[in-house]
Amino acid sequence: MYHPNYLEKVKKEVIALDKTQTNQSVAHRLDHILRVLSWAKLISAELVGNDEKVNLEILQIAVWLHDVRQPYNEKKSLHVQGSVVKSREILESIGYPKEKIKRVLEVISQHSSEVVNSPETIEAKILYDADKLDGFGAIGLARVFTLCGQQGISIVDAVEWYKQKIAKAKPLLQTSIAKKIVEENEKYIDSFFKQFEKEQEFLKAI
Repeated sequence: MYHPNYLEKVKKEVIALDKTQTNQSVAHRLDHILRVLSWAKLISAELVGNDEKVNLEILQIAVWLHDVRQPYNEKKSLHVQGSVVKSREILESIGYPKEKIKRVLEVISQHSSEVVNSPETIEAKILYDADKLDGFGAIGLARVFTLCGQQGISIVDAVEWYKQKIAKAKPLLQTSIAKKIVEENEKYIDSFFKQFEKEQEFLKAI
């Protein structure tokens, strides 16, 4: 049975943390969560329309918690583990059922391309794709530059990191709708890369 009360409690906890965690990545704050939630709803609607069964309670709680601890000054590979630990703490504190805690944590543990842990459940696949969709396109580029600015990374290095990031994430997309959206958004990304390289070469030639 769906318990919206649990979801509301999780949302309140995450919103409160977003206001107090000063070392949280600027690219993984509340605005990112809300966009991922929108993407997750879009993907879920598509899959449910194709007779897939999606547990929306597990999915939405996992979305709210998936980046609950993402310090900008720690290794990216550690953020999944940190978010899992903090998520367990939050879910236990609100009295969420133990069997459901396990399911939520499994979804969170499988959402990142930084950790080789392929999504197994439909909820994990949706979160993985929804999270990646927030990285492809204009918003994705903006997130890269805000995060790399926070970390003191140069523009050139930021672009190179982004290229490697999307090249790694794209082949691992789980749903056909996410693949279609990424394919469309790649046109913009490719045009940005070409323009960036063009300007770089022009300046070098001066």
